[in-house]
Amino acid sequence: MIVIISDDSKGKWGAELAEAISQRETKVVHVEADKLNIKPCTACSSCSGKTYGRCVIPDDMQQVLPKIAGCRSLVLVSPVVFGGVSHHIKKVMDRMSTLGDPRYHISGGEMVKGMSGKGMDYYMVGIGDALSERERSAFLFLHEENRHIMNVKGRAFILDNKMNKVAIDKIAREIAHE
Repeated sequence: MIVIISDDSKGKWGAELAEAISQRETKVVHVEADKLNIKPCTACSSCSGKTYGRCVIPDDMQQVLPKIAGCRSLVLVSPVVFGGVSHHIKKVMDRMSTLGDPRYHISGGEMVKGMSGKGMDYYMVGIGDALSERERSAFLFLHEENRHIMNVKGRAFILDNKMNKVAIDKIAREIAHE
């Protein structure tokens, strides 16, 4: 199963990508983060301690976490905001720490945690027109750092707002492993 979590508040990129992937006979779950009540992480560490593997914040993320935990590929789709992601996607990213392995280890000279469920691929799709090279580089770096910390494979893509069907189809093929 492929899980797409998108901020579609300024366009329907997540929905378009979900449609393109589902046409490949791959099960897709699409979640619009901008329509959910997801509170910010409070960094209480309960999910890696007292309530291991379970977040104590009662909101819509409780329905999203099991989908992420059981997916083969996770795709985050967001407008590029100052080289990062929107606040809707940032809250999802922070709250995904619940699924992280609480034990650190060294990989490539850095401390990393990894994900509890091994074998997940992690993709990010950034949307933005006339992005500066710094914004593009920052977005790609954010994905690479998260991918490294999570100890997963994947790739980041950047599209413009024109919703190019050819570009979306190309990304869908890669995510669906065609």
